[in-house]
Amino acid sequence: MTQSFIAAAIGVSVSTVSREIKRNSNEKGVYNSHVAILRTRRRKSCNPGNRSVKAHVRSRVFELIRSEQWSPEEVSGWLKKEEGMKVSKSTIYNWIAACSPHHKDNIRRHLRHGGRKGKASRMSGDGPIPGRIPIDNRPVEADGRYIGDWEMDTIVGKDGKGAIVTLVDRKSCYMLMEKLGTGKQAVPLAHAVVRLLRGVGLPVRTITTDNGSEFAAHEIIARELGTTVYFAHPYSSWEKGAIENMNGLIRQYIPKKSDFRGISNQFIVHVMQKLNNRPRKKNQFTKPIDMVKKTIS
Repeated sequence: MTQSFIAAAIGVSVSTVSREIKRNSNEKGVYNSHVAILRTRRRKSCNPGNRSVKAHVRSRVFELIRSEQWSPEEVSGWLKKEEGMKVSKSTIYNWIAACSPHHKDNIRRHLRHGGRKGKASRMSGDGPIPGRIPIDNRPVEADGRYIGDWEMDTIVGKDGKGAIVTLVDRKSCYMLMEKLGTGKQAVPLAHAVVRLLRGVGLPVRTITTDNGSEFAAHEIIARELGTTVYFAHPYSSWEKGAIENMNGLIRQYIPKKSDFRGISNQFIVHVMQKLNNRPRKKNQFTKPIDMVKKTIS
């Protein structure tokens, strides 16, 4: 048979067939399937694979996941950048998959999704907000290249009761959050946002948010901080992807359907510290808190 016919018959590319024949044929160019299998097994036995990773590296990986709740990719990048340890995220995922989910200290419960596939969220439309400025008017340079372009959102508690306002700087990934005693009321939320951003000491060039009615008092935020609040298009969560991702990370500590009455302000501060000390891939695994310190100093 021709290589093209063989490739079509077994569902692979012609180049795959060509490589297989070249790699496992004898000196006369004759391919024998039994010899090919033996050669493949011999090559695999010489490849150390994950056995080349030292035991103390695996121990350090699991330590970071358990204590800091970092993702395998974040652990891999941080260890390579700061501690000189090389271990791929795929290796870490393989280690986790090999762990029994019935173990009393199941490593999966320290991961963001807990080994479960996330469900698509349902979006609800809100009425028009007076004086809103669409994201189309946002300056081109406000694309997250500089510290000071913020995104804003809220997360709600069980049965829609209780709310937490969240903010993230698009460049550094530095985040702020505060539990709102009045829920999603617009004016108290606006004052909380002003208080948070004034207290951090970072620039506030722009703020981008969605069309939730809790942001109806956006003009208070803009006036007090000397900035402009821009509104994404309805049902376009990707236009504020930084805060969507951050809310997902927050849910690792405050799962959906949590009763916010049991969440203290001290715990909110604890979550902020955890996430601001989490290395971020987009910044070459630098921690947000370290980037902010350089800006403030």
